[in-house]
Amino acid sequence: MNNSPNGSATMVFPPVDLLKRWHQGQEQVWDAFRRRWLVFGPEEWVRQQVAHALVQQLGYPKSRLVLEKRVAAGEGATRLDLLVLSKNGEPLILVECKAPHVPLNEEVWWQVLGYGTRLPAPVVAITNGYALEVRQWSAQGWLPRSNLPPASAWVQRPSAGQ
Repeated sequence: MNNSPNGSATMVFPPVDLLKRWHQGQEQVWDAFRRRWLVFGPEEWVRQQVAHALVQQLGYPKSRLVLEKRVAAGEGATRLDLLVLSKNGEPLILVECKAPHVPLNEEVWWQVLGYGTRLPAPVVAITNGYALEVRQWSAQGWLPRSNLPPASAWVQRPSAGQ
């Protein structure tokens, strides 16, 4: 079964065979992270692909992924798409997911970096499932990365004298 909205276009993440159903006239997908059925729209397709890749290919525990979290309250409230937390509950990676037809541009970057002011993560990414752009914070500012870091990249290694 092909879950790709663009058919044969090359996806950034390995395809996941998602469990889907029709319910009350809507296509739904089973979200194994939130453990419930959700409306299966293009952005949800991307979010599911990223979440599964973070767990299956990059080694992050499923329990450390937060999907569609409300950020702030009141008039300025928004929902971030995907957040990876450390063992201590600190933000590690913030991912903004867009529908496959949405181009990744500076407007999308400003959106995800705006979330970062409330939930500062050292790595931020934007993806539409067919393109992925990743940046990592450094003393020089947000520098491009070639890909999302694996879970093993966050393990603190003892220094030579320990």
